[in-house]
Amino acid sequence: MIVYIIMILISLIFLILAEKMKKKELKLLMYILAVVPFFLVSILRYDVGTDYLKRYVYDYNRMAEGINVENFEIGFKLLIQICLIFTKSPNILFIVTSAIILGFIMTTIYKRSKNIILSVIIFFLGGFFFDSLNLVRQYVAMSIILFGYKFLIKDSKETDDANSIKSIRDIKSIKDIKRIKNLKYIVSYIVCVIIAVTMHSSSIVALLLVVLNKKEIMNWKWVIPVSILILLLNEKLLGLLGLVLQNTRFNVYLTGNMARGEVSVLYILENLLVYGFMYYIFAKNKKAQKTGKEDILLLNIQGLSLFITVCGACHMQFSRIALYFFVFQIISIPYYISVMPVEEVKKDLDKIFKGKISFEKHIGKMKQIVSGLVVVCLLGLFWYTNIKNNNNEVVPYKSIINKDIEIK
Repeated sequence: MIVYIIMILISLIFLILAEKMKKKELKLLMYILAVVPFFLVSILRYDVGTDYLKRYVYDYNRMAEGINVENFEIGFKLLIQICLIFTKSPNILFIVTSAIILGFIMTTIYKRSKNIILSVIIFFLGGFFFDSLNLVRQYVAMSIILFGYKFLIKDSKETDDANSIKSIRDIKSIKDIKRIKNLKYIVSYIVCVIIAVTMHSSSIVALLLVVLNKKEIMNWKWVIPVSILILLLNEKLLGLLGLVLQNTRFNVYLTGNMARGEVSVLYILENLLVYGFMYYIFAKNKKAQKTGKEDILLLNIQGLSLFITVCGACHMQFSRIALYFFVFQIISIPYYISVMPVEEVKKDLDKIFKGKISFEKHIGKMKQIVSGLVVVCLLGLFWYTNIKNNNNEVVPYKSIINKDIEIK
């Protein structure tokens, strides 16, 4: 674990320096340097992650011998074929996939996050970086979808001059212009999903995001009761799932070790707390008419993350699918902290504690305090998943430079 701790500390130092830089060139340099520790740890790893040897190295070598690997999607096969042009060493595959995953995720953080440092901490403590060392194909797909997020929140006002577009396309109204621009953004996102599907077919679920930025669909009034019902029914719902999957290639998940539910109390609780926090802020801002497309989209995504995580009780594969929405916490938590109505929060806290605790002197630092609480909670999650239970088998760390030395 010492390697990972050093990695995140170096990265945070560069991010802090970036915040202090005034010149854009120096700021950009610090942001690039902040990614380097993650990249080096990722590409230099050896037998780190459950699937490293028995899945990716094994199948890469098979493809190098001309053997077709049927359970790889066409896009990932193409990626391997491109790698094979340069070398038959499977190390290049981890270099390329690490570049894709970290490139898209960190670019999204830099472009879209309201608190870059907090987002990187969530990426690390939330276990997403460690998952990426194991679930390589899925994280390639997830990173592409996260990158495509920007197309779902594009404001139609950020378009070319209306008159010039009118003369070219013979459009008569601003509404028509916005409709065309919005369609372009939706198509751009769908293209991202299609590319992601060629890497991991399960990413098709990300198409749901297209309809999640219009209305508050994931309302607690049905999300919470239905979630409780699913937990009560548990694996009894597997029979219904079988009717859907019985004639597909996913039918394999209905037998063997995969054919069982997996109730992850910790992840359900984490998703529930984040959803509750976001819904509270959303309700306050909605009352004050201060909500927008991004507020709705991120709330719906988090609600979906909670709901699908709960569905893992009837089949463990849902826990994997939930990751496509779970990963958005990297962006959504900092965003909702940034739009938190501190005055309203203070009033509610005063009511709860009946004036016994004064929050007036802390009101200016309310957002920083909440950010700190988020980090503390994630530290607990990190300790339980990646230290105590060694999720994804990423500890001890071994390097391709010296495969025989294990660094704990």
